[in-house]
Amino acid sequence: MLPHLSYADAVHAALVDAGIAPETLTASASDFDVSCELIAVFSWADITLRWSSGTGWRHEAPHCGGRLPLNQFADPAAVVIAVALLADGHPPVACRDRWAEARSLAVAIGDWEQSLSYLPLQTRPRSYRGSMIPRALGSDFRSPRRGEPDLRG
Repeated sequence: MLPHLSYADAVHAALVDAGIAPETLTASASDFDVSCELIAVFSWADITLRWSSGTGWRHEAPHCGGRLPLNQFADPAAVVIAVALLADGHPPVACRDRWAEARSLAVAIGDWEQSLSYLPLQTRPRSYRGSMIPRALGSDFRSPRRGEPDLRG
């Protein structure tokens, strides 16, 4: 299970409670060769919020876009205020309030990232290319690059 689902759920619940539920919510992990980033995207007709474990909150709206002036693990109420302002055509205001579970989330994300570092590149969550298909699918691994362990068995 992805560790940021509880945060995405808390933000979604706050938005629903405020009467501004997003049309779509997507929570996922990005596909990177070296590191994996956790992502949550909240979308309305003309506003998109994107949370990333690496960069925090960003937004796109008809009148403005870019980084949201929120804490990386912003309190869901602060996200609600930002969305309400964006929906009314106003720029978001800075708020450094943190979610009550922010510390636990940061630890869970760190543990998740650490667990990925123990997986061979071929089995990390990402798209497979060419000869990088996992052994379970019956293909040989590629030859290791310099400095990589030889995991071909």
